[in-house]
Amino acid sequence: MHAGGIDRDNEAAWDLLIGDLNNGDCIPFLGAGASAERLPLGGQLATKWANKINYPYADSDNLARVMQYATTMVYRDATRTKREFLRAEFANATPPDRTDQFPVHAVLARYPLPLYITTNYDDFMFLALQQARKQPIWDLCPWYAMSSDDWTGSPFREPAFTPCVERPLVFHLHGHHQEPHSIVLIEDDYLDFLVRLAQDGRHTSASSAAPRGGHPMTLLPFPVRTALRTKALLFIGYGLRDWTFHVMFRTLLHGLPGTMRREHTSIQLNPDDHSAEERQYLERYFQAQSIRILWETPRSLNDKLAAGLRGTP
Repeated sequence: MHAGGIDRDNEAAWDLLIGDLNNGDCIPFLGAGASAERLPLGGQLATKWANKINYPYADSDNLARVMQYATTMVYRDATRTKREFLRAEFANATPPDRTDQFPVHAVLARYPLPLYITTNYDDFMFLALQQARKQPIWDLCPWYAMSSDDWTGSPFREPAFTPCVERPLVFHLHGHHQEPHSIVLIEDDYLDFLVRLAQDGRHTSASSAAPRGGHPMTLLPFPVRTALRTKALLFIGYGLRDWTFHVMFRTLLHGLPGTMRREHTSIQLNPDDHSAEERQYLERYFQAQSIRILWETPRSLNDKLAAGLRGTP
């Protein structure tokens, strides 16, 4: 397809995406790149901690492996490692404000959406929703828990709770900085998380036992899993080479019949990191997974999301 055709195709894809967002038929799925203006990326953190703990191997840009070494050889306890990591990296983290050049959280918060999902530990999406005069609630995936009593803060323990535009839910798949044991950080965490998520998907049903008359207490509450399987997903801040992203996406949507599959979108904010040939390969590969790749800069992403807002001040 010549360049003009590609441009028109991308414009049509953006029109469809903006329509889904304005209709509340889309779930933003936020990765580390969405918070890059305020927090360092995984590779940067890995290099910093590798130097701090004298990591002896060549893959010092792999945060999960560096922190696995820190747990084994330095802190000797996973929760202790996570507590030290969060204290060092998140205690003084400054949330986005009007000085940010590309306030993606603030723009997304203005759309009429009941659910936001993130694999980040930060509160940036939650705070943006508060600034948008909504009443957000956060919850986390209790992948680490032996029973539902290990995580008592879920709003789904209340039978009447349903996320809505005025009271949206920010769901943390990889944990929250206020619960150190909940964060997916070391290599063992990623393996345990993915195994338990796959098991949860096979055994979850709407009739699962629910504590105190509320929604079923599973890794993914039934309303969240239903939304993931019925709405379009918008991935922002994920690298296409990220193995965890591949496995997680397939696990979440495993077993959906073709007639129920939605077209999802992944925004790539680093187009210059990929050659034309690699971009063509990645686009074709992810197209087979029902994921459209859109190559944007942080500036163009922010501008297009802001321009698409309908009926908001």
